[in-house]
Amino acid sequence: MNAAAPSRIRSIAAVLRRHLRVWRRLFVSHAVGSLVEPLVYLVAFGFGLGMLVPDVGGRSYLSFLAPGLIVSSALYAATFEGTYGTYTRLVPQRTFEGMLSTPVSVAEVVIGEALYAGLKGTFAGCAVLLVATAFGLMESPWALAVPALSVLGALGFAGISVLVSGISRSYDAFNYFFTLGITPLFMFSGIFFPLDRLPEWVRVASWFNPVTHAVEAMRAACYGEVDPRIMIHIGALLLFAVLPLLPAVRLIRRRLMP
Repeated sequence: MNAAAPSRIRSIAAVLRRHLRVWRRLFVSHAVGSLVEPLVYLVAFGFGLGMLVPDVGGRSYLSFLAPGLIVSSALYAATFEGTYGTYTRLVPQRTFEGMLSTPVSVAEVVIGEALYAGLKGTFAGCAVLLVATAFGLMESPWALAVPALSVLGALGFAGISVLVSGISRSYDAFNYFFTLGITPLFMFSGIFFPLDRLPEWVRVASWFNPVTHAVEAMRAACYGEVDPRIMIHIGALLLFAVLPLLPAVRLIRRRLMP
């Protein structure tokens, strides 16, 4: 068991390297999009809507929004790659079948997929961090923890997205996932407005929303308001990152080896 662990790690790393080589060819266009999109959101929401909102918890709306945009960019990028990207490699391109013709298991391919989607999400989150820093919105050295928090959140959404790809029969199925799943999670997480303005039952339900934990942890780091409560949010994100992997492996194995 222990002797097999290094072999598994090498196989997962090989899957990840394969995806990163492909991404390298498209890196410039991806980087431009990751930088321009948060800039547009910060200007449109921060300055436009911010003119109507005097402050949120003693801070400008722009300062309130920035950590939430880091989270939304990281999680959305991971979700997009884990759905459309994974499904493309699984079905039309049949890349999974090619990788499985080598000494790589389904579990190693799935974990490599989740790591790749998580890395792309982390990159998107860090791009927003750069833009927010340029606007002077980072208030504490704890903002250096943003990449690590982005990894945690992105991995969870990468895993659940790979799982969804395993049961989807076409790209159209992702419309249900994004509309009925991702959008409500994002809207009721505290990204765009404080949760304390909502009814109590919504606030209670938000504790079961992984996006809420990502946003709370991110704001604590960006504002330098880190206390023991952040461990609750980190624990929830770790749990969410691990839980989808086993069912994702089973679903994709069943699909590839009926």
